[in-house]
Amino acid sequence: MADLITLTLLRHGITKANQDKRYLGWTDVPLVPEEVERLSAAQGFGEQFDLCITSDLLRSCQTAGLLCPKLERIEIKEFREMHFGAWEMKTYEDLKRNVGYRSWIDAPESTVPPGGESFQEMQQRINAGFQQLRQEVCRRQSKNILLVAHGGVIRYLLMKLSEEEKSFFNWKVSHDAGVRLTWKIDDWKEARKCISLQEVLLTAKGNG
Repeated sequence: MADLITLTLLRHGITKANQDKRYLGWTDVPLVPEEVERLSAAQGFGEQFDLCITSDLLRSCQTAGLLCPKLERIEIKEFREMHFGAWEMKTYEDLKRNVGYRSWIDAPESTVPPGGESFQEMQQRINAGFQQLRQEVCRRQSKNILLVAHGGVIRYLLMKLSEEEKSFFNWKVSHDAGVRLTWKIDDWKEARKCISLQEVLLTAKGNG
């Protein structure tokens, strides 16, 4: 069997802002207490990894720490969620009468939140973060990597790394399961797309 490398993409645990359906980008908020409990009970999930990388925001760092308490964690700020600018921490109800917001909803790739970042800027930032991840994997000779990040980051990476033809918003990213991407080692080294995708539930242990 060919030597393989896996990268599991996992969205951070739930925050109060997530529960309230707010646009949560760079605002640094913690997980709700019940999420801390849930993730603490799923520590077996983290035992399958030899490297854990997170964004530098608290909700991702907390999630990674709860799932992988014995594993060194590397923070890469380029894996932050999109910067929503003036719309940060607002809800749809707050913004639905805002003309600029309506334009952004209709054409998100060509409209920029006031004081925020464009989709293109976010993608360039994530690409830079992924290069850092690749360097860490090479330096440590890791084979099973966990990346704890944010919904927008994971959707973009799935677009970038998978052969499945789905648009950004058609990728479904939950708080309850990760997505494991698998490569043959040579394909990974050549920066080719992954050979398979698999949903991994937080209750999974080891390679299950």
